[in-house]
Amino acid sequence: MDKKIRVGLVGIGGMGGCHFQNYETIKGAELVAVCDVRVDMAKEKVGNKNINVYGSLDKMLKNEDLDMIDICTPSYLHKDMTLKLVNDYHVLCEKPMTLNAKDAKKIAEVANASKKNFMVAHVVRFMTPYEILKKEIESKELGKLIRLDMKRISAIPRWSWENWMMDEKLSGGVTTDLSIHDLDFVQSVLGMPDKVEAYRYVKEENDTIFTTMLYDDTLVTCEGTWYNYGVPFEAEYMAVFQNGYVKLDGGVVYVNGKEYKKEATVVEDVDLGINVGNDDGYHKEIQYFVNCIIEGKQPGRVTPESSANSILLADTIKKKAKVISKK
Repeated sequence: MDKKIRVGLVGIGGMGGCHFQNYETIKGAELVAVCDVRVDMAKEKVGNKNINVYGSLDKMLKNEDLDMIDICTPSYLHKDMTLKLVNDYHVLCEKPMTLNAKDAKKIAEVANASKKNFMVAHVVRFMTPYEILKKEIESKELGKLIRLDMKRISAIPRWSWENWMMDEKLSGGVTTDLSIHDLDFVQSVLGMPDKVEAYRYVKEENDTIFTTMLYDDTLVTCEGTWYNYGVPFEAEYMAVFQNGYVKLDGGVVYVNGKEYKKEATVVEDVDLGINVGNDDGYHKEIQYFVNCIIEGKQPGRVTPESSANSILLADTIKKKAKVISKK
């Protein structure tokens, strides 16, 4: 395919702004249109680039000849937009897939029946430190995984438009918005757990979800926390195997105490103001999806079923969580 994939980006806020930056170096794709209800803000971000800006999705679809839509809108809009678009366009949708397991199952069914490609942008699966961990788990070079502890904390995401992220009905809360990054990674590598227990601590806007999962005799814990203070974003893990360990600490991966050397990131390591650290993962996930379109294959690294299972797991955790402090 010689012609470039023509892309329309829906939403150019926090996460949309991140995707927008990456399209400058995505091979085989051209970002030709941006849609956001905040037209002035969108025009300011686009600047003098040859990209059309719209305040209405329908108007963008009517006026542009697009191959692919990149959905970076607030989470509560993902379901309706995906179902509207997935039969006519290749769709890359930011996580979470949607806000409950019933809707996720519906999206997976429609996406699988479509002749177009659909993928949820689970960026952690594409981030180098987690690709390293996945490789070590699956290769068993360090033996069987015994214990995996994952942690993801940030300040409360007050940067969201009209503060939608602080409304659990719109964002899914700390479980479906923040902790789902680690929950999705675990589920994508280990599958659905045999047993789940969870605790939730909520006080003065501080919000923590702490989950324990058993996979046979392997214990996995995931902590996701929004703090009511300007704490720096932090994502860590510690994986203990029969014959060694892999640790992510301060953005550096250590295998049995030795720093794992990685290739330089594609995008400059800057603070994006969102609750996932910057890494080449954003570039890799978009490039992977574009490559799948060009090559005429389905995106097997992130299937609709896998993304739906992550929502099912998040729902299960929220239902089982014991609230140990209330607002």
